[in-house]
Amino acid sequence: MSDNQFQPKPYAGIETASMGFGAVEPPVQGDPAGRPAPPRRPCANADCTNPTEHPAENDWQQLLSAVPVADQLYRLAPRVAGADGNMAFPSEQDFRSAVAAVRPERTDEHSLERLRQGWTEEVAGKLADWSERLGSGLTELSEGWSGPGFETLQAACGETRNLVEGVLGDIDSTVASLQSTEDALHSLQGGDTGEIPFPAPRFWIEGDWHSWVSVHIRPAWWNGNCIEYTCQDAEHVLALAGADPELATEIIDYIDARVAQYFEHYRDPANLERDGLDTDGITVEEAKALAVADATDHYSAAVERSRRAYADRHAQIDAEIQERGGHGDDALRSVRTIRIERGYPAVADQAYINLQPPVMRQPFGITRPQTTQEPSLEPPSGVKPDNDSPWGPVGDGREEPGEGEGSPRNWGGAAIGVAAGAAGAVGTAAFGDDVAEAVETMDFGDDGVIDLGMMTDGAPDAGMDTGDSGSNGGVVEDESLWGFVDEDEDPYA
Repeated sequence: MSDNQFQPKPYAGIETASMGFGAVEPPVQGDPAGRPAPPRRPCANADCTNPTEHPAENDWQQLLSAVPVADQLYRLAPRVAGADGNMAFPSEQDFRSAVAAVRPERTDEHSLERLRQGWTEEVAGKLADWSERLGSGLTELSEGWSGPGFETLQAACGETRNLVEGVLGDIDSTVASLQSTEDALHSLQGGDTGEIPFPAPRFWIEGDWHSWVSVHIRPAWWNGNCIEYTCQDAEHVLALAGADPELATEIIDYIDARVAQYFEHYRDPANLERDGLDTDGITVEEAKALAVADATDHYSAAVERSRRAYADRHAQIDAEIQERGGHGDDALRSVRTIRIERGYPAVADQAYINLQPPVMRQPFGITRPQTTQEPSLEPPSGVKPDNDSPWGPVGDGREEPGEGEGSPRNWGGAAIGVAAGAAGAVGTAAFGDDVAEAVETMDFGDDGVIDLGMMTDGAPDAGMDTGDSGSNGGVVEDESLWGFVDEDEDPYA
């Protein structure tokens, strides 16, 4: 056997990609990302103090935009409880739509769980036996080949084995970091129970508490005039606010009883004369005014306690949403990917060294959540439709309810940002200096937003999208979005 048998054959060359590993393709023309959100319409009643935008909206969008695990949509459940009871729940449709709106299309494919499995099974799994195969192959060759050529090959194979083993170690470290972040985010989003705090509706009373005209209720992500209830719905309104509806019943019964008592009392002309009233008797309005004055003296303290408890419930829920969102941001900041520069063997073919991996395209949506239904005392059921698929249309061609055409979308998903960072770092370790120059590390802005889309507070408030998201600037994605591609198309496979 001679060394000439192992001379490399010339390569015809391979067309390279236009951008480096971990780089995100610029938005296409007409991309809505960065377009300012149109203002939401406030309540037409100028005296209404309900804020047009709920103060906890952005924090909730930031908390839920991360996708730690697959098949999560129907495992999530809103929790609107303060220390002393529940407030109103969103409807099933509004809650699922809100979750779907702040996440990318085909959500499960962008989860940290899927990303971690992809690197473990589809990348590291295919490299796992390379070192052993190189070693056994050299052993077989050594039985019939010796000389300077074999020694050169042996040295190159040794360098290659070190490179592969180093890359596998880098992937293991990155996967461990992804696992830690996945666990942290999953816990912040309710863990196995899936219970997450949800912004409770805001309430405003038009008139005095004992004789109000209407109550304005404004859920998060509501647009236009508030939902209004009359005094006939007092018990239901208190229940929606998390208060004891029996208090409303008790006050109403008390006022009615006092009105009847005053009518009975002033049937006696002597009582009318003694109190300086018209001897013809008292009117309904006069009797009610007297009854309300009594109710004010009797129930003002209880009503004030109920108001304070309502404010405390709101503050507790909003604070928990903000706190969890902050911890989620910290978890994403803690993601660590490996950027160890590893040289190629000296005999490596330049045609491969100079290759750049495919472009990764970052998905985005076009809307924020939009509440369209009245809040309820009943929590969403969380029942997953029979035709739902955990991997969306890639798994079996079926789209996840709330995840496909016609659903609201947000252009800021957490998982894809992690994917870009993780893919870029592992790609650097695997593919050398040229690619390293094209890979940028995750950049955190002053506002805590990761530039690659890891955590954002929503997209332009365009309302419920009922068109084809692919034709109006919706999600753009391809198979390279995790940082690895089909084996048949991978020049390094």
